[in-house]
Amino acid sequence: MPILPLAITDLKPLLAIAAADTTADADLTLLLAAQQPALEYSLDPAILAASAGSAGLMATLRLGIAEALAGEYLRRQARAPGATDDFHLGPLTVSASRTDNAAQMGERLAVLGLKRLEPFGRAARQVAVDASAGLPDGSSKAPVLLQTDLTASNAATPSLFDGAFFDLPLDDSSLGGFR
Repeated sequence: MPILPLAITDLKPLLAIAAADTTADADLTLLLAAQQPALEYSLDPAILAASAGSAGLMATLRLGIAEALAGEYLRRQARAPGATDDFHLGPLTVSASRTDNAAQMGERLAVLGLKRLEPFGRAARQVAVDASAGLPDGSSKAPVLLQTDLTASNAATPSLFDGAFFDLPLDDSSLGGFR
């Protein structure tokens, strides 16, 4: 049973699907039911408990999960049978380039959502605990791999559309019709 309140109406704006369009509702409902609990399980239980009292934290967690799920939905749509086929009729060719862009956007959106959730995950907390506990030889300095600034990830999560996160030019053609 999911802890964070999330519905398909939270995913549709990320997918550029009109609220009144119900063609994707069944797929989105199945995706929510299958993957939202797994994403919530990856979060630190203490943070999930604290999210009830913090509107900002709740919004951040919900947005991260919604982005990850919307990205997975786009990636699945790009893998659907026939999604990458070209159609030729005389001189007219209908190609799958828009679908390729959808797959890339799905990947980017999923990564953005997972990056947004990363500082709140069980693994991030374990790294912080390992780093503060010190080393078996008694020294208090953790190796470089264990030193993680968990607050820096929270400070400014770049937007998918500002170009800074993926260092790609994001003009209308690279968005593939998704805004």
